[in-house]
Amino acid sequence: MLRAVAMQNRAARVERAPDATVSVWVQQTRKLMPPLSWIVPFRKERVARLDHIGSRVWSLCDGRRTVEDVVDTIAAQYRLTFHESRVAVTGYLKTLVQRGVLAIEMAEEEN
Repeated sequence: MLRAVAMQNRAARVERAPDATVSVWVQQTRKLMPPLSWIVPFRKERVARLDHIGSRVWSLCDGRRTVEDVVDTIAAQYRLTFHESRVAVTGYLKTLVQRGVLAIEMAEEEN
């Protein structure tokens, strides 16, 4: 997992606030279920609001850095050990992938 490359969802709409937070709007791909969908309005986008630390992690996921690079950068910036940073960053990346904000490209195995 640490050799994988994290990249931002290019289809997402991004809004940066002056307080260093970021809102990432992602298209929803929910299936409509009649008759419930006739009554309850369907939102076409879902928003993920990232605080200043989350925004920093998200900005480091540029498609060039590996997850390990992101972990190292966050560890150095916030004075964490590698292991503390790894637990926090990989858990956060998992959440962002589940929300559709990020994609992870796994590195190919070397023989």
